[in-house]
Amino acid sequence: MIRILHLSDPHFGASDPLVASAFLAEAETLAPDVTILSGDLTMRARRAELAEAKAFVERLPRPRLIIPGNHDIPALNQPFHRFFAPFKRYRQTFGANIEPIHTAPGLHVATVNSAKPFGLHADWSVGRLTHDGLYRLDQRLSGAPGTFRVLTLHHPLLAPVGHRRDVVQPLDDLLELLAKHRVDLVLCGHFHQSHLATIGQKQGWQCIVSQAATVCSTRLQGESQGFHLIRVMDDFIEIDRHVFHGDAFESDATFAFTRGESGWTSADLATRHETNRIA
Repeated sequence: MIRILHLSDPHFGASDPLVASAFLAEAETLAPDVTILSGDLTMRARRAELAEAKAFVERLPRPRLIIPGNHDIPALNQPFHRFFAPFKRYRQTFGANIEPIHTAPGLHVATVNSAKPFGLHADWSVGRLTHDGLYRLDQRLSGAPGTFRVLTLHHPLLAPVGHRRDVVQPLDDLLELLAKHRVDLVLCGHFHQSHLATIGQKQGWQCIVSQAATVCSTRLQGESQGFHLIRVMDDFIEIDRHVFHGDAFESDATFAFTRGESGWTSADLATRHETNRIA
């Protein structure tokens, strides 16, 4: 079994220290094989915020994989840094590579940067993938046959019902790439709302999308802080949704998925137990 701890959007500069401490205490008990943080570590990429984020990241279970989000770029009141060195402070804090890769027996995790400092659109917070970014991702997803393949980016692929904000673009190009490489799981955040579903039916391969809530920010969107714990068991996956309640995190729901010839579909939790009983 592979255990993946997925968290997102801590937003230091607008975070709750009690919730952050509660998460770190819970994370110590989970023993993940890899911890993945899908962006927005800060509010405005201020140095004090980055220092807080660094201290938090250093306490996450190892190995860990961290990527930036749109809030990890300096704000518009710092135009030089935003437009000419958008990730300089992030790189100084977390390392030069903003699209890291993690490989382990049976597991391959690739990342792509979807955060842009500017663009020819009204909402600059919307995720955009460049042609070069998609090309790099294509290369990173090649090889590693027989492994469980994961993509991590900051911006979401799915919008909750009634949500007015846009998903990452160009979505169709990304879905074609996910189908080409038979990617199993996509991890992202940004909306501060937990969402677990599949995507890609039109492309002929469905992958699971894990969109995590904010792990410790005070900028809530109709639900408490939370994170996901993912358990991969060959052709079966269970994802525990954890939410902050009172003074601690607790699991409030488990979602199951099974893999077939055309990818992943939602499954009843009894499916795993019935399969194990027959075997």
